[in-house]
Amino acid sequence: MNSRNRKKIVLALVVVLVAGAFFWFDLHHQLTLESVRGFQEQAGEFYAQRPLVAIAGFAGAYLLVVALNLPGGALLGLLAGTVFGVLVGTVVVSFASTIAATLACALSRYLFRDFVRARFPQVVARVDQGMAREGSFYLFSLRLIPVVPFFVINMVMGLTAIRLRTFYWVSQLGMLPGTMVFVNAGNELGRLTSTGEIFSPRLILAFALLGLLPLAAKKLLDYYRARATKPEEPSAGGVVATGEGEENLRVQAQILASDCTACGACAARCLFLKRAGLPGEIATAFLAGKNLADPFACSLCNLCTAVCPKKLEPGDLFLAMRRRRVADERWDSRPYKNILAYERLGASPLFSAEFLPPSCRTVFFPGCTLPGTRPESTWQLFGRLRDKIPDLGLVLDCCHKPSHDLGREQHFTDRFGALRRRLYDSGVKEILLACPNCYKVFLNHGGELRVRSVWEVLAFGVHPAVYTDEAGREPAPQGATVTIHDPCPLRKLPDLQRAVRALIGQQNLVVKEMRSSRSRTLCCGEGGSVGFVYPELAAAWGEQRRDQAQGLPVVTYCAGCAGFLERSGLQTIHLADLIAEPAKALTGKAAVATPPWTYLNRLRLKYRLKRLP
Repeated sequence: MNSRNRKKIVLALVVVLVAGAFFWFDLHHQLTLESVRGFQEQAGEFYAQRPLVAIAGFAGAYLLVVALNLPGGALLGLLAGTVFGVLVGTVVVSFASTIAATLACALSRYLFRDFVRARFPQVVARVDQGMAREGSFYLFSLRLIPVVPFFVINMVMGLTAIRLRTFYWVSQLGMLPGTMVFVNAGNELGRLTSTGEIFSPRLILAFALLGLLPLAAKKLLDYYRARATKPEEPSAGGVVATGEGEENLRVQAQILASDCTACGACAARCLFLKRAGLPGEIATAFLAGKNLADPFACSLCNLCTAVCPKKLEPGDLFLAMRRRRVADERWDSRPYKNILAYERLGASPLFSAEFLPPSCRTVFFPGCTLPGTRPESTWQLFGRLRDKIPDLGLVLDCCHKPSHDLGREQHFTDRFGALRRRLYDSGVKEILLACPNCYKVFLNHGGELRVRSVWEVLAFGVHPAVYTDEAGREPAPQGATVTIHDPCPLRKLPDLQRAVRALIGQQNLVVKEMRSSRSRTLCCGEGGSVGFVYPELAAAWGEQRRDQAQGLPVVTYCAGCAGFLERSGLQTIHLADLIAEPAKALTGKAAVATPPWTYLNRLRLKYRLKRLP
């Protein structure tokens, strides 16, 4: 049993003991309407004498009852109105109930999410689909309309991918009207004989209308957007006829619809499919002219293929669906303006550069993010590679992977095709790559250009000469333990993965593999540009990776993954930094730039290239 499971068991036992003590001492019998009436005068006097202590004590009791889903929350809400009055009572109960609900949600997530998702993926998928369709409005409507029990919402939402921050503010906003009603009722406690009188049919109807209002507004907004983009109507067969590529899209959908066995292996592991449903269901609905899933919510990481017993490729279908929407001008590019601007600048004359010695046949292509965030480590990589290949060149440019993944097929074909022709016309035969995204693009679309990873060259080639500045380099601590995040574009390349582990081993480090690694690695959350439209889903991928790291430093060989995982709360080390400055990398002191300094670093690297002989 690992330490994480032991912690879960200990926490579960604590919860059971506290809940058991609550019932053992008959505290649930003290939280009745009559007891509240009998206690209100004494509590009111105490509040008048020591208001802050009274509020703190009440909030603590409320947090305990609600967070552990114990009975009595509604009665405590009434007591707040009786003791504190409507205004103060509403404020206290609003914050206490929301914080307690968030704690209950977090507790449910920590103790039960992995278990429930692994065994009942389709049940949780239904709630996830509601979250995907209506986003925060879905939770808002559940909070606003008092139909689903309060504690059920807390526990079920803990099983979904919703961010706790979003859960908090939506819950506080959605519960505020109900809180005001309860507190106001408590303020007039003498008129009530049961809690059932609090919600009259007229109030329930008003709450229902309030809950439907945001949903109706969203539907009207979606209808307006759909009218503005003027999509084509489905053909008789249900699939929109869009010309070139349509038949291939239909064939991909038919293969998934007929061959998917609905085993659930993919949905048990993929956060996107847990929300959207099984690939066979999605493909069948698509052929019938219905959209069960937004292809822009797929990370395109191909984890589904890696775990599929029949090795089906749902990711190819979702990419084809993206391409069709772009070709039909039925997508909104505005959420992606930052990543598209980043791509455009990376390929612009201002930031692109080439260093091609006369007899150059091999070039180092570091990509966009690595030289911007880690210019010194990139320059050291170049130096080490030149020790192995003296006529090595270096090309600063963009592979246009964002456009490829967003479905901008024609744009990608034109831009990357021009880059490939320029390299080939310059006599380049081989590309050495440090970026996993660039590697995948050149591997699949590079034509006759040979593709190799810099990590394979460094690990399996002749050991490079020692630099003059390495004498003062502090070595890595002996025996330190790290784990590895394998970037998903490289999941099918075991030799490259072995090379990475060999390089880490050369630093005297012990590697503890993550539960999902190598061919079954998980997306960090950045894949497919999902975070620009579904930030909660992208964050959930990062949270899952953080849980699997179990507190260990994470070594990765993708600059994009390193940045996203770092923002997810992991101590992340790029392999280039580990090789360049191991001690600094392991202690979190390696220099990592952020915008706008990344652009300045690209310019500095370009200037250094021009100074080379």
